[in-house]
Amino acid sequence: MAGRPGRPEQPLNPEAGPLERFALDLRALRSRVRLTYAEMAASTRFSQSALSQAAAGRRLPSREVLLAYVRACGGDPRWWEECWERVRNELNQPQEARHTHPATPPGFGGVETTSFVGRETELTQAAALLEHSRLVTLVGVGGVGKTRLAGRVVREVGERFTDGTYCAELAELSSDHAVPEAVASAVGVHARAGQDPLSALAAALRGRCVLLLLDNCEHVLGGCARTIQGLLPVLPKLRVLATSRQPINLGSEHVLQVRPLELPPLPPPQSPSRTPGDERAPGACGVDSPAMTLFADRAEAASPGFRVTDANRHVVAQVCRRLDGLPLALEIAARRLRTLAPEELVKRLDHRFRLLGPSAGERIAPPRHQALRALFDWSYELCTEAERRAWEQLSLCTGGVLLTDAEQLCGPAGQDTAGSMGGGEAFEALVGLMDKSLLTRIETEGCTRLHMLETVRSYGQERLVESGRAQSALRRHRAWYLRLAARAGLAYGSPAQASWLRRLRVEHSNLRQIATSPAPPGEPAAMVLHACLGFWLHCLTSANVGEGAGWMRGILERHPRPPSPETALLWCQAVWVAGFLLLLQGDHDGARKVITRGERALPDVPAVKAAPAGDHADHPTPEQLTAAFLQLRALPALFAGDTETAVKFTEASLTTGQWSDALLTREQCIAQLGFAAVMQGDHARSTGLLEQALGMSEARGDVWHRCYLLWALAVNHSDAGRPDLALEPLERALRHAREIDEHLGEAALSETLAWVLSSCGDPRSAAVVLGAVDRVWHPSGAPRLFGFVLLTTHRERVLHSAHRLLGESEYRRAYQEGQHLGLRRTLERAFAAHRVPSHTIPGPHPASRHGSPSVAGLRKEAAQ
Repeated sequence: MAGRPGRPEQPLNPEAGPLERFALDLRALRSRVRLTYAEMAASTRFSQSALSQAAAGRRLPSREVLLAYVRACGGDPRWWEECWERVRNELNQPQEARHTHPATPPGFGGVETTSFVGRETELTQAAALLEHSRLVTLVGVGGVGKTRLAGRVVREVGERFTDGTYCAELAELSSDHAVPEAVASAVGVHARAGQDPLSALAAALRGRCVLLLLDNCEHVLGGCARTIQGLLPVLPKLRVLATSRQPINLGSEHVLQVRPLELPPLPPPQSPSRTPGDERAPGACGVDSPAMTLFADRAEAASPGFRVTDANRHVVAQVCRRLDGLPLALEIAARRLRTLAPEELVKRLDHRFRLLGPSAGERIAPPRHQALRALFDWSYELCTEAERRAWEQLSLCTGGVLLTDAEQLCGPAGQDTAGSMGGGEAFEALVGLMDKSLLTRIETEGCTRLHMLETVRSYGQERLVESGRAQSALRRHRAWYLRLAARAGLAYGSPAQASWLRRLRVEHSNLRQIATSPAPPGEPAAMVLHACLGFWLHCLTSANVGEGAGWMRGILERHPRPPSPETALLWCQAVWVAGFLLLLQGDHDGARKVITRGERALPDVPAVKAAPAGDHADHPTPEQLTAAFLQLRALPALFAGDTETAVKFTEASLTTGQWSDALLTREQCIAQLGFAAVMQGDHARSTGLLEQALGMSEARGDVWHRCYLLWALAVNHSDAGRPDLALEPLERALRHAREIDEHLGEAALSETLAWVLSSCGDPRSAAVVLGAVDRVWHPSGAPRLFGFVLLTTHRERVLHSAHRLLGESEYRRAYQEGQHLGLRRTLERAFAAHRVPSHTIPGPHPASRHGSPSVAGLRKEAAQ
């Protein structure tokens, strides 16, 4: 960069023209007083870059930059201003008008020195918009590549504009008033003394077919708006292409959002057939996204020995994903491969603003593009105080945040009001962040969800720490999502269950962050313990059983005993949740230990009055938790095929007569007795029990348990040798599973469907289903079919039968077909091929047709 201390400025030829001679004179003035540009910037209101560009010889500086430069060096302002006028008039001669002005930065008029990656869609859209729109603005977050894209757009459409394309670089302007003069100067028009620059520009462009590019408008939006509004009505052949971090907000404006480069997909597990050390060129090993292509290209240029290989491609993909596909961040990171291995680079990205500092930046780039932090410093300075506080608060959210939640988090509600805003002010701040491309919005199911790039979040978190509001903001964030989980847990036994499960599904990342972190000072222990009630069914239905079990282990490690007598009941409830998730994860010993801890703590819990029938209490009573622990103790025995022990504990739970709605204790007990009857071979009694539980579930509006009860009925029919009767309850169960997007429910149903199809004489369809479902279990952290011996035994029979009937090669083809189709398409095809005429599920066993059996009757039946 010109004028950088210790480095010579780029040489200029005085014979080249008046602009070069004027720049050399300015350099001589600075040389006489021996000032660096940093020292000059300290005594003016202009940046070091703006001052150095004044003497770079690429364009005539604005009058105000010139005067600041001269005064900093102790020169005579009047004499220099006269010189500036003479040079400007000379440059304003007609022959100086060119299709690409000398002030055009690299990438517009000159040859591109680095490859241009991706952006095919944006190029097509921009070119089409410029056909019929007078003003098109490329809008995106800093570093996303708006300027580079604009330069390529100018190249693509330049031939349409017979009188030229011009670029006005506005980044160094310090006021709206400087915009008309900067634009006029870029076109080669210099107003006479006393003449309005905008009028001079309009006169010079009258009747001409011109494309005008205004680059970096975000900090002078008012000046850009007035300049454009002054030109477009009087210049019908003029088109304006602008780049900005937020729209200019003119009625004639068409906004084209510039998103980060497309990211590489998450890498699949490494193929066992791949030879270790097999290294191929980037194209050969499938650099399969623009972000990865850009990083690979820049990394090879910075470190000639670097190549993307099968061994490192997953690490390179991580870098691209961690940096959100932001081109500038990827380019700076690529230069770090001169000193770091890709694996080391990934590890250091937690401190990305230090890692991607000025020493890794391109030397000739503007200062705000030389370091990642400088890029966002620029955005932060453009924000209002309310927008800055909202940015900092929402930087704590992972996986996005609903607009309505964001308003609450940034608004006046909550116990920590320091730094919060009024409701209206919070909404306007969020709109401002969206306008500035710091938040993006996605509409799903009629709701707006806001997302923040990880790099934007990281910057907000650093600013939050610097502000001194970090602890307050963290308490506010945790309180909001913990209350959300607690409310969901209380609704699990109600018609609102499905909507709450969908609600928590999109907040999984926020819940993970909170559940795995220690509470900040001042947060009541009761808050996280109460929230645990929302974790058990959420983690099961979202196929995050293993993760949920890990959450609960951590919470109980932080709270190994009730924090106080007042929280003892909540602690026991959290223990039940931990026991449930550990059981489903397959850790039966760990589950027994935590259940024992909970049962031992219950006698010391203060008595709590049960809520009236039909009301939802804030938490179960001690008696209800006693019943819930007994029901839970029955599950490992049932999974293992020990029906005697399973029935004993289930019966004991029912005997208490106290059941928690939120934990679905009574329905689950009856279902467990139904499964035990299947294993005992009494299918008629099983049908009656399962139908009774199903009726209770339907009456309560509980979707999840209804899905599992229908599945249990299908298992009962299949085990009884009536696979044709299993198809309808399976299909009904599948509809309920999809209502709550229940991944493990779909998986369990699919395993049973394979059993049914095999029993119906269709081993190939069974193999296709097994292939489709195979990928669901492993990432969930739960063993296949939860280790339920009744079901795993039948599955082994299906596998053996399919292999025997199809042969190994045909079985493998069918299995791979299911993997390719995916689970949902496979299920749709299977049900379509085997659908039976609609009918109701067969009525209950005659013994139960005269009404649902009483609890005493259930105990009696189970004991027989």
